[in-house]
Amino acid sequence: MAGASALVLVALTVAGCSGGSITQGELTGEVARAVAPADDVAGAAAACEAVSDVMTVAENVAVAVGEARMTAQEQQGWYQVASRMLDRIPVTGDAAVDQGVEGLRAAVPAVAAGARAEPFELTSDAWNEALASLDEPCLAADAELAVSVFTGG
Repeated sequence: MAGASALVLVALTVAGCSGGSITQGELTGEVARAVAPADDVAGAAAACEAVSDVMTVAENVAVAVGEARMTAQEQQGWYQVASRMLDRIPVTGDAAVDQGVEGLRAAVPAVAAGARAEPFELTSDAWNEALASLDEPCLAADAELAVSVFTGG
């Protein structure tokens, strides 16, 4: 097991991590958003696929909470991960896709890694409207929005 720990430390050091101690809530600030080249034709499809991943997180969390297998604290943790996933979707240059992604981002608070956030709902009327606005542009990009449900039983 010591070898595995050393390997993780080496990987973190190579990646530029100091391994210093950071407690939850110490990191604050603006959340950086990814930007793809405006002429990236595949960017719209990649953005739609990334939105599907966020939708997958939301649906699996809903199933687990509905079956009382997940606490509110864990639910909020997953919602914060989903918020960060949204912030990492690059601007594509496709106005309809970009507007839909921005609508999703506007529907939930931006949460920096390690930062604390007030509890929030991931899905809302604004969220559903933004998702609906992505249906046609994602189909046009050959990247239909889809959810993979894998939790429960």
